[in-house]
Amino acid sequence: MKLGGVFVSILDFLFPKRCVSCEKIGRYFCDTCRAKMRPIADNERICPMCGRRAFEGITHPYCLTRYGIDGLTSFFHYDGPVQKGIKAIKYRGVSDLAEEFIGLIKADSCLRGNDNILIPIPLHPSRFRDRGFNQAEVLARQLHIPMRTDILRRTKATPPQAEIKKRNERVENMEHVFVSERNSGNFILFDDVFTTGATMRSAANVLKRAGAIRVWAVTMAR
Repeated sequence: MKLGGVFVSILDFLFPKRCVSCEKIGRYFCDTCRAKMRPIADNERICPMCGRRAFEGITHPYCLTRYGIDGLTSFFHYDGPVQKGIKAIKYRGVSDLAEEFIGLIKADSCLRGNDNILIPIPLHPSRFRDRGFNQAEVLARQLHIPMRTDILRRTKATPPQAEIKKRNERVENMEHVFVSERNSGNFILFDDVFTTGATMRSAANVLKRAGAIRVWAVTMAR
């Protein structure tokens, strides 16, 4: 244990952590940049189906379908240091900032409960091989909630959602992308960013059709 601590100290000395936003040495999010991070307030939560304001992020009764998402929780607005932090993990492989990043979120009721199973949105195997990791899984592990990566699989390789600008094309891009083993549980789908929600809706649809009782979406940012 001592040797491990010495090794980490040497690495920190040789390759000091820098703020992902301003590059100040010390942490991945310095105090100044932390102050610029904008948590999503309770009155800013939205329905994951229609995108309009919703109490506690619960899907509107008139939006909820048999195979739809039951609700959405996103922790930060996707801009400034938050955006840079997510991109640092996703495109630069700075995976060790995940612990510090997750440490900045406030506990949320959707994450509580012993019966919830966390499912990070999976990558297609070809993209996983290219990247070497799944950023959603890297972040999700720091939540310390029972997690499964074998229930939901991505079987169709598609262009990244970030490269598609039109909402209807994003929806089409996510059709028939996931498959799921038979299940019957309460699941928390986890991803880095919620934009149009096409990915989450597609994954929830597959989980519900496979027997899921409740599916809640959680993302670091929106």
